[in-house]
Amino acid sequence: MHEREKIEEAKYFYLRMIEEYEDREHFRHNLSAFLSPARSVLEYAMREARLKRKGLKWYDDWMNASPILRFFKKKRIINFHSEPISLRKDIEIAIRETLYISESISVKITRADGKTESRSIPLETKQKPEGSKSSVESKSTYRFDDWMKYCQSNNLKDFTGNEDVLTLCEKYIQELEKIVKDGVNKGFITG
Repeated sequence: MHEREKIEEAKYFYLRMIEEYEDREHFRHNLSAFLSPARSVLEYAMREARLKRKGLKWYDDWMNASPILRFFKKKRIINFHSEPISLRKDIEIAIRETLYISESISVKITRADGKTESRSIPLETKQKPEGSKSSVESKSTYRFDDWMKYCQSNNLKDFTGNEDVLTLCEKYIQELEKIVKDGVNKGFITG
């Protein structure tokens, strides 16, 4: 029916999530907006497929075989009917400082007459460039609070449980494109 159109709409909000990644509220709004058309792809596919012989079985087989489709279906239901999606924001901070070290050799010379002389000989020394500063970098990563637990309870081998929201959304889009392509090729949906 309109599955491809809804995939394009989901991609639009996925790109908005990337563009507004640093603004937590905008990111969450775009994620919420992403979930609706992405879920509509499956709703349209199911409605169309169930009118065909073995179409509902085809749809159910896809849903049962795809942990990412099931996870996002649940997320959309929660977001629409219960509460906004809960996200965790992990922040990594890296502090970089450059140290400059100078070395020298100290030599003590004792002469035959008993006099001693000390000398310090500098070795190759790198001077600290002017204007050099330490740097602090931070990286934010959004994660679904329950993704790790979902992976463990479903014994998912293709996922680590540490995937971030954008990675999972991208995999979701890819999975939606696969189901639509398969459904069109098998004549269950028009796409």
